[in-house]
Amino acid sequence: MNYELRTPEGSTKSITNCNLRLLILNSQFSILNYSLLFLAVIAITSCRSHKKTVVSTPIEETSFYTSCYPIESLFVPSCKLDVSFGNQSLSLNGSIYIRRDSVCYIRGRLMIVEAVRGAIYHDSFIVVNYLQRICYKGKNEYLQKVTGYPVTPESLLMLFTADRCEKAYRDKFSFIIATGSSNKRILMQGKDRSLLEMTLGGNNHIENIALYNSRQRQPVFSATYSDYNQRQPYVLPTGFDISAHDGEKSIHIKANFREILLNQPQEVNISVPSGYEVVILQ
Repeated sequence: MNYELRTPEGSTKSITNCNLRLLILNSQFSILNYSLLFLAVIAITSCRSHKKTVVSTPIEETSFYTSCYPIESLFVPSCKLDVSFGNQSLSLNGSIYIRRDSVCYIRGRLMIVEAVRGAIYHDSFIVVNYLQRICYKGKNEYLQKVTGYPVTPESLLMLFTADRCEKAYRDKFSFIIATGSSNKRILMQGKDRSLLEMTLGGNNHIENIALYNSRQRQPVFSATYSDYNQRQPYVLPTGFDISAHDGEKSIHIKANFREILLNQPQEVNISVPSGYEVVILQ
């Protein structure tokens, strides 16, 4: 059976044998829109904490880098995103562009059809679902409610490059090193007894980040880094395995960056076609 889908340019395309996928997409905001936000938002809680006085334990200097990566932008022209939410699953091909001072821009395609575009700016975000003809907008205060942290393009860039600059964690993210930290295991505490655990591998790269709160024994989220590759002059991760659980439901995203380009300006093009429903999230 054939289906006509409207593309962002207003034309139609006939897609064969995708009835099941379209039914899933049309009935599950969680799989497309929420998962897109989750990839760019819940993952960033790996850079999350708040000020709290704790007992500090000195750790070796190599556990933190002494200066932040001087990277202005990161562009992933092709990446694979496997998303699962409950018993639903979806595979997308897409791209990610992050410019430190202004935007995190994400695109996702289902087969040959562009499914979503989303952007997180300094103080607002937007997600356009071309399959459902819906646009979701909001202020970053909404994202802060989800993550407990003021999400910005700069903090997302730091996450996806696995940059653990001591100055940024201390001054921008308000992390306090906690008792029990070592040169291979960094513990940080925030308010409400939240605990952030960072595990380093034998090569001193981040292997896993997990965030716990005072109400759950399992992590609120965990992010596992894999497949580090040389991107002169840096060694950057290309594999991310992210899970989150709020006590009732869980979502899992596996991302693979096929190519990483640094400091190469890209065009950001996101607009709401006429006739789309606009939903304000707040």
